[in-house]
Amino acid sequence: MRAIPYMHPTAYNFYLRVLHRSSLRERYKIISGEIGCNNIVFELGCGTGILAEYLDKSCDYIGWDLNQAFIRYLKKKGRKVELRDIFDFSGYPRNHVCVITDVLHHVVPKEWPLVRNALKSTEKLIVVEPYKAFNFPLPNFLRKYYDSVLGDNDGINPYRNRVNWDYSPEGLKKYFMSFGAHKVTEVGKDVIAIFYSGKDNVSEIDNQ
Repeated sequence: MRAIPYMHPTAYNFYLRVLHRSSLRERYKIISGEIGCNNIVFELGCGTGILAEYLDKSCDYIGWDLNQAFIRYLKKKGRKVELRDIFDFSGYPRNHVCVITDVLHHVVPKEWPLVRNALKSTEKLIVVEPYKAFNFPLPNFLRKYYDSVLGDNDGINPYRNRVNWDYSPEGLKKYFMSFGAHKVTEVGKDVIAIFYSGKDNVSEIDNQ
């Protein structure tokens, strides 16, 4: 059983707008700016494909997700998407920029195999994640109930794994830096990390 936001694209989009407010638009503008023009963009865990709406028209967008309702919705809009497991590493198409937004905290503890394999298929990887799995301060006994009804329960990875995604803003930046992020930017309740294929050392921290 999935939480309500994952049952229907409209519910999911509404959930994101409530959760992120004005920073939702800001983060996608930052991502699209990092992507630029004339690039093949591959989004893992594409959700309802919001990113595609912000891309320059010269870009070619490809999205993968396991949510059937989201994929049907995007295909009706004419998007190039597939109902695929994002851990099917051998099937990744070559691309210029790979984007992983609000996905890592869903796949704990397998987030870094995902990042490493995404980097093998691309020149540039953009990862966007919230500081915490739960942005609302709730007693522990209510967290699981909230998660199952209105939270991040996508019906794939159990709560006991996902609840471990719990960082301060600086802690999440350091986490990304420890794995070789080239640039780290804070926007709203999220951190945007930029990785380049073959780059192992951090060269810039941006506290916008």
